[in-house]
Amino acid sequence: MVLGLTEDTPLEEYKIKGRSVWVKRDDLMGDGINLPPWGKMAAIYELVKKYVDPNKPLTHLSVDGSWSGWTLAAVCEDLGIEFYYSHPDSKKISKELLGLVKEKYPSCKFNPIRPNMMSIMYNSLKKQASDKWQMLPYAFDSDFYKDYMSERINPYKNFKNLVVSSGSGVTLSGLAKGFFSEELKEFFPQTDRKIWTTCVSSESSIKKMLKKNGLAQLPIDVRKSEYDFEDRMDDYSAPFPCNQFWDIKQWHWLQENIDKIEGDILFWNVGGIYKF
Repeated sequence: MVLGLTEDTPLEEYKIKGRSVWVKRDDLMGDGINLPPWGKMAAIYELVKKYVDPNKPLTHLSVDGSWSGWTLAAVCEDLGIEFYYSHPDSKKISKELLGLVKEKYPSCKFNPIRPNMMSIMYNSLKKQASDKWQMLPYAFDSDFYKDYMSERINPYKNFKNLVVSSGSGVTLSGLAKGFFSEELKEFFPQTDRKIWTTCVSSESSIKKMLKKNGLAQLPIDVRKSEYDFEDRMDDYSAPFPCNQFWDIKQWHWLQENIDKIEGDILFWNVGGIYKF
């Protein structure tokens, strides 16, 4: 697997109002040098290895705040696959990040596209890719990816509460499948366990993704953050490296609302600090 990637990330104990919160430090999956501090990388590596044809170029849309382009540049170089890092041709895209990726993975090619709404850019890229490039599903939305994340949380499903941020709801769905694996065996699941998630998209889009994955009947509390996606909350910090777009907003909520939660708590930290 790619140099610097480790799946064996630690579980660390932190305190909020005297209560223990166990944090899965998946931000340590990447070393921050060759790879970003992102807990999705191992699943993406295996997804590409299993399903991408190494004889045909791959492209993927990576927007501001995303580590998918950096990750896929590394994965594809390791697996010998030609990769086109597609990104909006916008000032929001860090030139420092693009330069870092080019320096670390010189075989990576870049494909700037006209900036627009995410759905429009994605459909535009699909049209551009046509028959010449392969594309992975939006947000890596595949059974393989979700099953991988489900297996990843399996050793920790004894917790009463899982607290995790959500973007598209794909990673959340995978983790939920693993966390509630016993409950999902029942037609009418009964449980005192719960998932708490904060999103910066919309509650409806997350709930739609959960419903699509057969998880709508489970106790998953979905709330929209009071902070916008682009608000990096510079005046606030967590006791461990926490991504400013997603995870930090979830940790802030937990600090403010831990009294609402009964039982032990697992906080799944998907990503570390975005430095670009």
